[in-house]
Amino acid sequence: MRRATLILTVCLLTVACGSGGLGSLGDILGSPSAEKPSDVRGTVDNVDTNARSITLNVSYVNNLRSSGNDQRGTIYYDNDTRVVYQNQNYNVTDLERGDQIDVTGHNDSGRYVAETITVTQDVTR
Repeated sequence: MRRATLILTVCLLTVACGSGGLGSLGDILGSPSAEKPSDVRGTVDNVDTNARSITLNVSYVNNLRSSGNDQRGTIYYDNDTRVVYQNQNYNVTDLERGDQIDVTGHNDSGRYVAETITVTQDVTR
């Protein structure tokens, strides 16, 4: 388990350092495919509607806790991405900085694309 955490930490740091502090989670989750989804947990930092991306402060990847505090990554969304909060569907644009989310997604040509985003804690509540 420690080895897996160390590998995850190295991957997160490599992505963060290699791209000016922000990396695509597709880089971290290189093995997932559309057939094999992966899970990410984090806190929303920014939603960029032009790039159709969400910047996260990542706390877990595939149930492995990040060892650092400021591990940032980018997830992408498309027209099929669902946002769910308290069994209600929302738009991605309803996400706010500070919302805590769980994401199930897949690697699409090196980009981590969200299939389902579940808001676990709304920043306004």
